[in-house]
Amino acid sequence: MEGIVAEDKYQKLASEYAKLRAQASVLRKGLLEEQIKSSNLRDQLKQKETEARRSEQEIDSLGFRNKQLELRVAALQEELATSEARKKDKKRHLTEKNETQQINVPGVANADMSQDALIFEELQKKIIENAELTSMIDDKERSLQLHAEHIKNIEETMEKRNVEHAENEKRLRKDMEMLQCRNQELETKLVEAASMLGSEDALSASGSENTPLHNHQNSHQVNVESRIQSLEQEVAHWRSQYELSKLYADSIHTNDTKSNASKESKINSSCSSTITAAGLTVIPSFSDGKSKRDSGKENQTIPCSKELLIFNNLSKKLEQLLKDRAMAESKVSSMETEVDHLQGCLENATQELKNKDEQIESINQALHLLEEDLTTTRVNYDEQISVLTEQVISLSEQLAASK
Repeated sequence: MEGIVAEDKYQKLASEYAKLRAQASVLRKGLLEEQIKSSNLRDQLKQKETEARRSEQEIDSLGFRNKQLELRVAALQEELATSEARKKDKKRHLTEKNETQQINVPGVANADMSQDALIFEELQKKIIENAELTSMIDDKERSLQLHAEHIKNIEETMEKRNVEHAENEKRLRKDMEMLQCRNQELETKLVEAASMLGSEDALSASGSENTPLHNHQNSHQVNVESRIQSLEQEVAHWRSQYELSKLYADSIHTNDTKSNASKESKINSSCSSTITAAGLTVIPSFSDGKSKRDSGKENQTIPCSKELLIFNNLSKKLEQLLKDRAMAESKVSSMETEVDHLQGCLENATQELKNKDEQIESINQALHLLEEDLTTTRVNYDEQISVLTEQVISLSEQLAASK
């Protein structure tokens, strides 16, 4: 019965170890999938950041050109206004001196008209260029808004992924802690089962391999093992006494049955001797002596048969115990290998989690550096644009003063 109970316990332990192994493989697959998703999102974020930088640079350059064109258009409008004022003055002078300067007036008017036409054509060209640039700026602003919205969506997805990643890490760590606790419980159950079977070699092996996980239970295990050994010795002693008494009772019962059978045979033989013919003589003394010798021989053979029964019974039990011990040792060795494998899987999972944490930290540092670079480039572009606008304004003022 003890061998059957131990086998049931070992089967339960094996099923629990198989479940733990399946859970570890599922957790490893989920961790790899999360790593792949995070790497893909990281690559997409880098691409969108580069596209946003390019679009911002294009917008800055277009804005600068637009400002230059606006200043140029303003200067041309001022020149046109001055030319129109001059034209009005000239017309007034021409009306006053119409009679005196009739020959020279057509040439001057033609020159003014040609100059006005050139200025008007140049103004039209600049207006068209300005309209094209404004349309391009609008397109770029729209594309920039689209990219900004896409970047926001990516950032939101990244935040969601980070939250999911944190939740998955917490869940994985909880699962790892539960698996470690379960592993410790299974190891303690394994040690107890091995001690119940009395396999001292398995106890020493499991104790030597599992001492790093159970340093806080050494004294308790020693007391429990000593108590179990003493109880096992007492049980074996009383069991042997019970078997001896049972064998002795069986031998007594067989002797009683044999003696009863011999008595019945004697009675039958005496009855047959009285019923025989008168000429025949029966010698009861011979039969009595023979029965006495038979009883003596039976009494001599009884202890031999008793010893043989005890020897055969004990030899069978010893063979069965040796078989059970060999099976238990093989199962214990297989369980120990499975425990080592699960410990290796747990260590690999913890190492992967640490590597993932380091990768996330490095990515956060890189993002922080990129944000700092973006702010510095924006500040530099703003300063350059302000300086260029001031220079253009000063140049336009100088041109207006020279005219």
